[in-house]
Amino acid sequence: MDLREQLAAFWAGERPDQIPYTIYQSKLPPVDHPVVQQMFAGGLGVTCFVPTWEVSYDASIEVRDDAIRQDGRPLHRQTWRTPLGEIVATWAEDWHQKYFLETAEDYRVMTYIVEHTTLAPAYESFLEQDAALPPYAVAVPRMGRTPLQTILVDYAGLGNFALHLYEYEDEVRALYEALLVQFRRHVEIVAGGPGRYVNVLENFTAETLGPRRYREFLLPVYEECFPVLQAAGKVVGCHYDGQLAVVKDLVAGAPIDLIESLTPPPEGDLTLAEARAAWPDKLFWAHINLGCYDLPAGELRRLVLERIEEGAPDGRRLAFEVSEQLPARWLESMPVVLDALAEARACFA
Repeated sequence: MDLREQLAAFWAGERPDQIPYTIYQSKLPPVDHPVVQQMFAGGLGVTCFVPTWEVSYDASIEVRDDAIRQDGRPLHRQTWRTPLGEIVATWAEDWHQKYFLETAEDYRVMTYIVEHTTLAPAYESFLEQDAALPPYAVAVPRMGRTPLQTILVDYAGLGNFALHLYEYEDEVRALYEALLVQFRRHVEIVAGGPGRYVNVLENFTAETLGPRRYREFLLPVYEECFPVLQAAGKVVGCHYDGQLAVVKDLVAGAPIDLIESLTPPPEGDLTLAEARAAWPDKLFWAHINLGCYDLPAGELRRLVLERIEEGAPDGRRLAFEVSEQLPARWLESMPVVLDALAEARACFA
């Protein structure tokens, strides 16, 4: 099987000839490195997130990007200007330094922006980019986060979100409703387009929200929207890279086909065995903790084999990935993972 055949089998809940091991294109080391080429030959795949949609804005909205310096550091500043006012965010090396939403007025401005944003299909662009990829890579349609996760992760930030939900509840809920209308349109477009697997970039971890808010804000969106994608033949995966134990029963009942970037302890709080017991039929695209890549080769090999035994004793419904950060010792350690997967392959033959 080539990469696409392996992933097709994985997504279908069938057994590929080797458990897939992939890396985000954004985390990939130089592809011309000889070890990287050897890893491609040994089965390493690359996931390239390519939209099947495009965004346009009303003429009343102006977006400006600037490179600035603050306290001696280079920053990226983005300003959105509207008839209701403007909002500003800054980043340093892709990490937020200032979020868009700090006041009730900021929420009203963002709600205006969302209500004056248009989504349209971009299927041909996706197909062209997918066709141009090398055999070790596959294009994956990626959706943004669901409404509340968008507010929490992208617009307000964890530090302010809980306060805003209390102090500006009406404004938070108004933005949530506007984002929900937009998300429904997003789902409609993705459902009608190419791509078997759809990645929803939730970045969910339970300690930031908890079961009550999960049940109130996330689960209803999943129950309404994900079946639309599934009815179109899509496999729906959510990027859940944190702690999940307190919502595991809610996740079990949610129409989520695949848990992506599933991370065992210490970053997460479910082993693959515990996750498999909680979600026997879900697919796991598991993240190998970064600290594991620092283990001696023999220990890393045993860890990979143990996780296969925990998450996929029959070789089905499990893949591994590098999804958070390129391991510092990737040159020595990632080939060990591939060797372990090849060893496990013989057990399933």
